[in-house]
Amino acid sequence: MSISGVIQIARQYLVVGSIVAFLIAILFLVGYFVVYKKVLKGTKKLEISKLALWAIFLIYIIVVLGATLGIRTPGYGGNINLHLFSSYKGALNSFSKVEWRNIILNILMFVPLGILLPLIFKKCRKYWVAYLVGFLATVFLELIQLVTGKGIFELDDIFNNTLGCIIGYGIVMIFILCFIDKKKESKNKSLKLTSLQIPLFATIIAFGMVFINYSKQELGNLDISYIYRQDMSNINVNTKLKFKNKSDKAYVYKAPVGSSEDTLKVANEVFRAVDAQIDESQNNVYDDTIVYRSSDGNYSVWVNYAGLTTWYSDFTGHDSKGKDGLSYEEVKTLVKNFDIELPEKADFKNDGDGNYTISVDMVEVDGNYLDGEFTCTISDSDVVTGFTNNIIPYEKYKEYEIISEQEAYDKILNGEFRFYLIDNNSKIENLKIDIKDVNLSYYMDSKGFYQPVYEFTLKYTDIEPVILIPALK
Repeated sequence: MSISGVIQIARQYLVVGSIVAFLIAILFLVGYFVVYKKVLKGTKKLEISKLALWAIFLIYIIVVLGATLGIRTPGYGGNINLHLFSSYKGALNSFSKVEWRNIILNILMFVPLGILLPLIFKKCRKYWVAYLVGFLATVFLELIQLVTGKGIFELDDIFNNTLGCIIGYGIVMIFILCFIDKKKESKNKSLKLTSLQIPLFATIIAFGMVFINYSKQELGNLDISYIYRQDMSNINVNTKLKFKNKSDKAYVYKAPVGSSEDTLKVANEVFRAVDAQIDESQNNVYDDTIVYRSSDGNYSVWVNYAGLTTWYSDFTGHDSKGKDGLSYEEVKTLVKNFDIELPEKADFKNDGDGNYTISVDMVEVDGNYLDGEFTCTISDSDVVTGFTNNIIPYEKYKEYEIISEQEAYDKILNGEFRFYLIDNNSKIENLKIDIKDVNLSYYMDSKGFYQPVYEFTLKYTDIEPVILIPALK
């Protein structure tokens, strides 16, 4: 989800929270002035500041519940992730802006709680009380998600939310100790205020070091890298292969990583083929892609920054019948109208109903190496009604030492891999993995480099998935 989407959701529940708080405030005021003052003859004065704080607190609770539960539909099946910092390791491996933003938002979401608790409840001005309440609040929220199936019970969420509460507490105590409780603990006030800011500064420094170190490293990270070790006690790995035990060298390749101007140029080339113009008011900009739409609403194209890959749709041709039996040369000629040059050497497949797939595996063309897959749909009137172009031109970057096949296999035996068919949150009994083949393949990292990886092909029930092991030493 884009940051604008997050803001939109928060805005919606802010409106809902404000309406609920307003209605409750009216009921409270009616009860205070009519029942308490007139009927019961009460003399206690109403503190507007406390009333305002309670209203803000109520609005905040509604926004948090809406953002964490209201926008989700049940379907997580009560999953539990007890691997602490697994979200951090996952974000580090992919170095996705979305994943880092989710972590930061999880921290920031509970900062207001840490600020409001000491202002509303005097007992919460003791640090351990505020910390405990923040911890219990996030545990309660995670349990609700677990029971309702509207989220995953994660230790990382508990850590992040509690950290946010601690940071908020440290911030508000500057105000409380300097302006509200001026006379209390005057001797140790400076030391206490400084110590309370340690979590905030430690968090800023930690995130800063991660991003600085990442910007300085030569290559990117691989999201296929394992986050935590698999429990191999119930996983039986078998193979009849003999793996090479000798280290070797392999090239790393560099893919083009475009700017927003580059994506616009690609989109214009696509729309030019169908005599359409881009309606910039309809552009959707995401972290890794931009969606362009034509002014007449008939066409759209998604352009990714990494590799400048594209996904084109012609909405006028969705109901048309597909044309089968085309040759590779005929398909090449039709897609050339979109300024797409398919290589001479490629694997060509007719998928039926006018769908075609063209695959290339590091084919050298004009000094570049093409790798990836191109799929398209062609109507019976010879119109390309859609295509996905994931063929990327790579150029040689540098040669590196890689681990041996045996070392890669040992990583599997040690559980140092990611495998989507394995449920990491439950015990697996008598799971058998048969390794049928191993090849040196390539995988794009987070900086647009094409790194060598070992691809282990498995026989698992009726399908043959793969396990990818990073090959660079």
